[in-house]
Amino acid sequence: MAVRWLELSVQAQGPVQDTISSFLVEQGSTGIVCGDRSLRAFFPGTADGTALRPLVRRYLRGLRDIFPDGLVGRTRWRVIAEKNWHDAWRGYFKPQRIGRSFIVAPPWIRPKEDGRHLIFIEPAMAFGTGTHETTRCCLELIDQICAEKSPGKALDVGTGSGILAIGMARLGVREVLALDNDPVALNAARANLQLNGIDGAVTLSDASVGRLRRRFPLVVANIILETLLEMAGPLTRRVDARGSLILSGLLHDHVPAVRRRFHGFRLVRRKDRKEWSTLLLRKEP
Repeated sequence: MAVRWLELSVQAQGPVQDTISSFLVEQGSTGIVCGDRSLRAFFPGTADGTALRPLVRRYLRGLRDIFPDGLVGRTRWRVIAEKNWHDAWRGYFKPQRIGRSFIVAPPWIRPKEDGRHLIFIEPAMAFGTGTHETTRCCLELIDQICAEKSPGKALDVGTGSGILAIGMARLGVREVLALDNDPVALNAARANLQLNGIDGAVTLSDASVGRLRRRFPLVVANIILETLLEMAGPLTRRVDARGSLILSGLLHDHVPAVRRRFHGFRLVRRKDRKEWSTLLLRKEP
């Protein structure tokens, strides 16, 4: 009997994909592909589609109530036959050259070295594979900061796959604290740290920003708008005087609300790509 898979397509934008991906992994998905405006999750043929579909429907309905600005859209299910499935799934992921300094690749591909720092990311389990505009813009701004003067330590809030923390370590940041409250994301980040041989430079934690007492010359937060606004106070307190704060996961029309909430910062650079904005702010003394 031919092996079949269930494929779920969800219209979802930005870091909300991380939330949905974690839920789908918990429900048995063995592979997730995130694009700019949608994600695709695959479930083995043993998955009970009869029970799974209403469960996913209720979960996404709840997310639409939380995020009413259209970040979560329609869904589509289909059954697909396994035909060289392992290679076909891997075919979705190609090396990504990001800015001047990075190549992000899945672990089964070793790109030709061209002087850039190589980051391997296992794409199946957590948001942040280098393909999304917010991730790319964060890496480019991190590169800009480190080119000027590499900070000795940094804070990565909502680390997901760990890609930004790994990128900072690759650029010479000696101490990176990477936070995430999702155990699936932390497990994925831990695996990616091992995959990249990042020993000692990055510490993973499920602690909340509000419980930290240290300050950092560089803080990065690539998370959804609602969480950014809720965490504005704690994030502000974690940035050193004259330190840098990178905020992403923002649609263009979110920027004014974020600027109002993060007072005491000067806008150094804004990167707009497609419908997304990423801000580099500098804390005024």
